[in-house]
Amino acid sequence: MQQSPLSFISHRRHEYERCDSLPKDILQPSGSAELVEEIPLAISINEIAYAVMMVTPVHLDAFVIGFARSEGIIEQLSEIRDIDIQLTKTSPDLESVAINVDISPRRFAQFKQKKQTHLGATGCGLCGVESLAQAIPILSILPPSQPIEEATLVSLRQHLGKYQILGNKTGAVHAAQLISPQGKPIFCMEDIGRHNALDKVIGYALQQGINLHNHSVLMTSRCSTELVQKAVRVGLSRLVHLASPSTLAVKLAKHYGLTLIHLPKQDAPRVFASSTQLEGADDE
Repeated sequence: MQQSPLSFISHRRHEYERCDSLPKDILQPSGSAELVEEIPLAISINEIAYAVMMVTPVHLDAFVIGFARSEGIIEQLSEIRDIDIQLTKTSPDLESVAINVDISPRRFAQFKQKKQTHLGATGCGLCGVESLAQAIPILSILPPSQPIEEATLVSLRQHLGKYQILGNKTGAVHAAQLISPQGKPIFCMEDIGRHNALDKVIGYALQQGINLHNHSVLMTSRCSTELVQKAVRVGLSRLVHLASPSTLAVKLAKHYGLTLIHLPKQDAPRVFASSTQLEGADDE
């Protein structure tokens, strides 16, 4: 398993009071727990403010590259000229990070034509979008991909836990694991936001020159619309989730030829869309 280098504190131990059945005038015994870090991250493009996201501050280089790619700001890593990262503070004495991404003049000109401000909460990937056309953009249909075996899917679910380093410590973080065309884990990214975890996978794949066709990403979350859009935009062939998808996610996956699979805890894998089930095919 490979790791992306740029990381800050990802979790900390915090004290808490136990809710034991004691009189109010008696001091409650205290305990401690590992909590995942969540910080504001401000993203600027060529010094123009673009987005504020709530993220877990690990693998931030992969995250900002993947975010720029999945947002359509860039298509190639070479279109990023520089990434400047500044640690800062915001009221009330909160640690935060500001990242400026310097992109090529051609890409910057395109960016300015469609630029809008985004405010992304932990569980939201479409905040700041001002119209239905922006929320549901027209994307290219994916090329057909090779099938994946049911036994491979079951094995991936069984072994995902050993790669969830943060999840095993805090129990409150999403994981996104890149899977090779042969069904082997390549690397795993974690974040308090499910879309952030996928962006980290996208960014690190771009850093490593990995073409995502015939690759899968296994995610601990449900599949929602923005995850399908991110996957389609970067050419990922399959999304595999441990929770069931939304109806719109299924409809979009079918339209774009994205294979979309749910892995229940006990039952067999459920294929909601596949690379050969394009729009116009009969629904089962």
